[in-house]
Amino acid sequence: MRVVNTADIPAFESLKADERTLLGLLMDIRKHAELSAYLPEACRLSLRWVRLLEGQPLRPRSLLGKGMIVVTEGSGEVIGDSTRRVQAGDIVMVPPGGLQGLVGGAPDGLSALSIHFEEFDESEARWDTPCLCAGLGRDDGADEASPNRAVSPVDLLVEENEVHAREFAGSPLMQLIRSERGLREDVKRRMLGALQIWSNAFQKVLCARVVFESHPGAITIAERHLADEVGHNRRLSRMHDPRSSPSWDRGIAAASSWFIERMGSASTEERTVLVHFVIERCADILLTAAQRIFPDSDYFATHAEVDAEHFKLGYSLLKDLPGLDLVPLRGALTEGWQMMNLICQRISDIAAGDGGVATETPDGSASPGEIARDPRRELTAALDGLYGGVM
Repeated sequence: MRVVNTADIPAFESLKADERTLLGLLMDIRKHAELSAYLPEACRLSLRWVRLLEGQPLRPRSLLGKGMIVVTEGSGEVIGDSTRRVQAGDIVMVPPGGLQGLVGGAPDGLSALSIHFEEFDESEARWDTPCLCAGLGRDDGADEASPNRAVSPVDLLVEENEVHAREFAGSPLMQLIRSERGLREDVKRRMLGALQIWSNAFQKVLCARVVFESHPGAITIAERHLADEVGHNRRLSRMHDPRSSPSWDRGIAAASSWFIERMGSASTEERTVLVHFVIERCADILLTAAQRIFPDSDYFATHAEVDAEHFKLGYSLLKDLPGLDLVPLRGALTEGWQMMNLICQRISDIAAGDGGVATETPDGSASPGEIARDPRRELTAALDGLYGGVM
């Protein structure tokens, strides 16, 4: 692990352009010899914004590729293979396989940008961010990023999905998670209760997809996805006392039922978009941010990692399906994000204590989390509610 301070990077404060002088302090990282040698010429970027309060840890994780931490505010320590004090302006270079973690320092904690560099394969998609650093700092006139370059329908869908993702990143729920209010114990307790309602429903969404899927490749992915996720709602329930939290909410229940119904009525392509592009991308953003207010639980960190992999599964499946019609897929994408925004708005309202609270199941029956632990029984209960018991 090496640390370079931005004070060591050559800087310029003015720039003549079209008879105008642009003022500021600008530093080109590639003008620093060590940093320039460290940065890859072509890569896929995974970017995470990190905010840690005094003493708050971000547990060390081993990186598959190179990593970099840019400290933007405050001070703290980098932890992992070794410990190093860092402050605003420091750039930490973490080698492949190195352990990377942070702890916020006194008195104001630490803010940083965590960057992971991954090998770039043009045949693959951009899961974590639509921004590529291929060609960074090139002077050879390479035209890899030319606007005339052909883009596949799936890549167009990925880019449109990122537009929805960025909008969600500024939603009320995300603002609450990033705020000081989100650290309050009563807010966290209500948030876990509301998340539990959606987590229980998501198990039914995955079961319904397995039941209704007919494409061989999609069946394999759907079954693998279910195997990865089954029982995760029970893991979440162990983080709080379900008996002290509402077990049902009409807003979350209505939007969740829409997803379950669409698993039966949508095409294979539309199901893939709804599950892998919408739900998993939304979960990636939400659960990554939630690590800030639940630093002692590995539930959110684990999910943040596997959700990106599940997004990749959906992308690979769509790439292999011939003759994609973007019109219905864009419609499914928009509708899916609208429903996820409804769910997350309701989670935000419940957590913040605004707009009423969720209630127990209206018929006095067992809550979704208390239905027998077999996913097939959970699916049967869900389908009975949708189709009047005719399934």
